[in-house]
Amino acid sequence: MKLTLRSRGIKKKDEYRDNLGWTTKGTSQAAAEASTESLPAIVTHQCSMCGAMNQIPRPKRDRYKVICAQEECGHEDKVGFED
Repeated sequence: MKLTLRSRGIKKKDEYRDNLGWTTKGTSQAAAEASTESLPAIVTHQCSMCGAMNQIPRPKRDRYKVICAQEECGHEDKVGFED
């Protein structure tokens, strides 16, 4: 990131403008945010009872419950809860 002082924009007049200070050149905040990787929308979870792999939407909280999709199992896994 290249920093430049914007003192060149001030004329020799006595008019004051709010153009002084440091600015970034060549990159913008939107470009920096766009380069970050986003988390996947679907998470795979393995049932602790039968071992089946279940695909679930990404949870919005740290603690959540997952019910196994296998008809014979139906086990409920609790993630993030203290036992």
